[in-house]
Amino acid sequence: MAFVYLDSSIIVSIVLNDPRGSQAQTILGSRNCYTSQISEVECQAGLSYQFSSAPSGLPASEQMLNTILAGMQIAQLTPTIIAEARILIRRYRSALGLRTLDALHIASCSHMQTQLAPGAIEYITADRRQHNAFTAEGFHGTLLS
Repeated sequence: MAFVYLDSSIIVSIVLNDPRGSQAQTILGSRNCYTSQISEVECQAGLSYQFSSAPSGLPASEQMLNTILAGMQIAQLTPTIIAEARILIRRYRSALGLRTLDALHIASCSHMQTQLAPGAIEYITADRRQHNAFTAEGFHGTLLS
């Protein structure tokens, strides 16, 4: 597969250079990366939390985040993506515990795939609920723990 969708948990792991981030970079290789527009805010939240007790490290991490995001294709939230996320919540909230932002990630990935071809995108996540919903929707990918 030529394209990889990264959710916010993986992007933050890459910024922090933690073991999951290293694993993700190995899987990625030189493939094109996609994410949702919501990753910008989710990643900021993750980094702000990570550096809450040592805020001096935040600016460098934010710069790294901006560099990573600049190298990715970002799906803008559209009414179509929002509608798809609502369907996903209806379908998987009870059975899989799917959360709002995870549904938006899956809907964004699905939208990108419709622009490419079936099976053209795989995903990488560190979120088990999101992984289960991605799999239920027929996507292939990797759950890093």
